[in-house]
Amino acid sequence: MQDPPTLMEVNYAKAKDLPMAEYFALWKPLLMDTLWKQFSLVLLLALMGAGYSLLSGTAGLPWAEPEIGPGEILAIDAKVIDPIWVDVRNSEAFEEAHVHGAVHFDEATGLLKIIELWLIQPRPIVVYCSDAGCGTSQKVAKTLRENLSDAEIYSLKGGWAAWQN
Repeated sequence: MQDPPTLMEVNYAKAKDLPMAEYFALWKPLLMDTLWKQFSLVLLLALMGAGYSLLSGTAGLPWAEPEIGPGEILAIDAKVIDPIWVDVRNSEAFEEAHVHGAVHFDEATGLLKIIELWLIQPRPIVVYCSDAGCGTSQKVAKTLRENLSDAEIYSLKGGWAAWQN
């Protein structure tokens, strides 16, 4: 007993004597079914990936507030760019602990010292103070931007407290 003919065999038997337009008409249902299944699978995978990214926290929610403001930088990003570090905390806090290679900013000579460092070797400048509530780093960063218009100048989001975490 023979197996029943496959759809391909039936279509070939019918199609060998048909004009081209009718030949394609025979295959259209099979092709459309296959394309629909493939499209559905791709759409399902895309939605699963987007859902995973949103729910797992690897991507921010589109309606969420931005994590950093203009002129700010996160500690993880600041470590990568090899900046000139500027510590605007008081002298005691600076002497107790600071970012390796940081320059202490004092009102008298701090601005000139930083400008000189930047002119010798232009690099991004990251200014930090004690914590997120301290606005001194943003004020100093603004002053530096006014005096060094070509420099990339950032304020470290979260300050020294963020650096230690």
